[in-house]
Amino acid sequence: DVPTPKEDVERVLILAPHPDDEVLGVGGTLVDLLEQGHQVLVVFLTAGDANTAAKKFFTWSPLNRAEDYRALGYRRMKEAGAALRVLGVPEDHVLFLGYPDRGLTNLLTTHWDVAYRSPYTKMDYPFYRNSFNPEARYTGQDLLRDLCTILQGFQPTLIYVPHPDDGHPDHRAASSFLKLALGETGLAPEVRYYLIHAPQWPLPRRLAPRVPLTAPSFLQDRWEWREVPLSDQAAAKKLEALRAYGSQRVTNGRFLASFVRQNELYAVDFFSGAPSR
Repeated sequence: DVPTPKEDVERVLILAPHPDDEVLGVGGTLVDLLEQGHQVLVVFLTAGDANTAAKKFFTWSPLNRAEDYRALGYRRMKEAGAALRVLGVPEDHVLFLGYPDRGLTNLLTTHWDVAYRSPYTKMDYPFYRNSFNPEARYTGQDLLRDLCTILQGFQPTLIYVPHPDDGHPDHRAASSFLKLALGETGLAPEVRYYLIHAPQWPLPRRLAPRVPLTAPSFLQDRWEWREVPLSDQAAAKKLEALRAYGSQRVTNGRFLASFVRQNELYAVDFFSGAPSR
């Protein structure tokens, strides 16, 4: 269920395409927001169940068995729960929508009203036991409907979502779905875009907590960027939360560690008007 919105605090919604995006992009900021008494809701669009490298690591099998990808989805959601406990997010403020990993662009374009079938899990609906809306299908209109339900129920004042120019198609689609949902609901919160995937970024590709995180050169002049300093405590909790994502660390550990920096980084936008799909 969507948590009841609290009054007199910021109501912060974090949209994460996959489990770990929320910690990479917003983990330290989350710690500080919660310590200040604000209400935080984390919504995962997918369970991250199409990560072939992680699947191969845990199964030692070259076969693409649907049950292995489904098991990976459950593993990643369990990791997300552990990571968010480290940051202090209450369990009842975490929602898993269960839409198809590596399939969100398909929902936005070719499968708006016709169900998409994941080539990984072989499913065409949110089949996980903890899915937000098990009556949904893998269609763009159902994902949009779920987002509108969450927005109307939670009434966020501030939203963090992946950057529209992020290098991952699911991340770009998440940004597009949010804009559609804001247009449908008429809400106008502040929107902050976090970046995860860009060419040769971030560097150095290692743990560097004393190094500032700056925008890639090709995006610096096109957006207004805001650097949010992290306290030592927030950075330490972010690193601890990332360590909960064992399935991602085994294949991508240096990349994850490279997001623990002096600061977190957001492009700022104030939404106005509904974009076309």
